[in-house]
Amino acid sequence: MLDDITTANAHAIYKVVVNGQDITAKINSRLISMTIADNRGIEADSVLMNLSDHDGLLDIPPKGAEIEVWIGWSSTGLLYKGKYFIKEREHSGTPDVLSLRATSADLKASLKRKREDSFHDKTIGEIISSIAARNGLDAIIQDKLASIKLAFIEQNESDANLMTRIADEHDAIATVKNGTLLFLAKGKAETVTGQSLPEIEITRQQGDRHRFSDTSEGDDISGVTCYYYDLKLPLKQQVTIGNSSLNVREIRHPFRDRETALHKAQSEYNHIKRKATSFSYSFSRGRPELIPEMTFKFTGLKSPIDDIVWLGTQVTHRLDGSGGFTTDVTLEVMLPDADDISQLIENERGDYTGIIAYYGSPKSPNKVTQGDQSNPKRLTYLYKTKITATKAAEREFKRLQDENSNS
Repeated sequence: MLDDITTANAHAIYKVVVNGQDITAKINSRLISMTIADNRGIEADSVLMNLSDHDGLLDIPPKGAEIEVWIGWSSTGLLYKGKYFIKEREHSGTPDVLSLRATSADLKASLKRKREDSFHDKTIGEIISSIAARNGLDAIIQDKLASIKLAFIEQNESDANLMTRIADEHDAIATVKNGTLLFLAKGKAETVTGQSLPEIEITRQQGDRHRFSDTSEGDDISGVTCYYYDLKLPLKQQVTIGNSSLNVREIRHPFRDRETALHKAQSEYNHIKRKATSFSYSFSRGRPELIPEMTFKFTGLKSPIDDIVWLGTQVTHRLDGSGGFTTDVTLEVMLPDADDISQLIENERGDYTGIIAYYGSPKSPNKVTQGDQSNPKRLTYLYKTKITATKAAEREFKRLQDENSNS
């Protein structure tokens, strides 16, 4: 109870350092608003500050000035939210307001410069490390991705575009944080060292706002086909992830080899399943510890929101001069990291005969089944518990039986 009272009486705090000088005391009475956006992928993180210049005593800092920001609550202390460079300055009036927009210091101009290069028989680790070195960055690449060998990559684009293209083909994230180029598997809910990120549990009793939207597109697409060339064979070849006898999405642009086509088919299949459902959550009491790639579980909302595990993809913190501090999180469905979540299909298959649903840990999920497992439909949500997974499998199997009886 004492902890609850302490938390309830806490007030939002922050710290701002510009070019090594702490200016927090100087702007404390001037802060109108501060917004910090923490993004996943190559999109730069950013901070936007609006300051009152009612007395005309504020200096406009130079473009390129370095800003470091901390935010938090008086009861728990400050959390470091990163280093940024000022990219845009605006002074308006009346009333006079100084607005500063800064982005993460790491997205260097060299990353955006067009280059011509080629990589022969190199691993992703070697390619990403090469990009990092020539841009003056350290590199951290997850082992599973680093070991993948690419037969040939031709570059006629910027380094940022190249590493994003490779990431898209392998369902990964390429990003730059605090001077380090990170290449990570998407949706693993873990740090680059393999440590699991904290799991956030949210109840409706907290009274925060949410927005959920669901479409049938993820269910309508049963598989993805990609094409590639094999110099030993006369015709264009193909690989399919998912079920090839139903509604398959084709990516008609041919890929350079079978492995690349296979990785792209898997990545696109996962993308389709993720984007069919959107969810956002707004915390009326700011959560400075939240970052993208954390997992979330909700209680007290609606099924299927409460039934499944969610993955945070973007986190936005907002502070205002009156002491308000809120956090908005954009989320997507968490896909289970199961070896059999999708299968490589090389021959036509019949309609689904049963259902598999996954639950528990993203890294090593458990599963429940319904019906004949000779050609099961794999539900791509990761369910919170065995109970919610079982209910989903039963519900989907009944729908499957109804469809079969009406056909």
